[in-house]
Amino acid sequence: MVVRIRLSRFGCKNKPFYRVMAANSRSPRDGKHLEVLGYYNPLPGQDGGKRMGLNFDRVKYWLSVGAQPSEPVQRILFRAGLLPPPPMVAMGRKGGPRDMRPVDPMTGRILNVEKPATTNQQKDGEDEAADGENSA
Repeated sequence: MVVRIRLSRFGCKNKPFYRVMAANSRSPRDGKHLEVLGYYNPLPGQDGGKRMGLNFDRVKYWLSVGAQPSEPVQRILFRAGLLPPPPMVAMGRKGGPRDMRPVDPMTGRILNVEKPATTNQQKDGEDEAADGENSA
């Protein structure tokens, strides 16, 4: 049984409210769950902030036994400081090809990935050895 930590939707039409739940990956979104781990209200309150509450001990437990967080929950856990930042991909123009270079989530800058250097000397040495075999 694969356990996922995901959001289950509550609230009214146009006023969503979510519970963070540990559930079997095959159960429906609002269906049977194993444990309620917290809540998330995406609508800003009077102070303008989004409200969320998590039971950190239980979230850490479920992550330690192999539960996989969904993408929205992964972002919530990153904001709460429980997970490292999710990998981000820079996007080019809308509808255009994607730029697959990794992006630093804190600064939004493209990370420099060093490619292994290929030496021309090895290739030249192999070519000379192959030429010597062909000429003999």
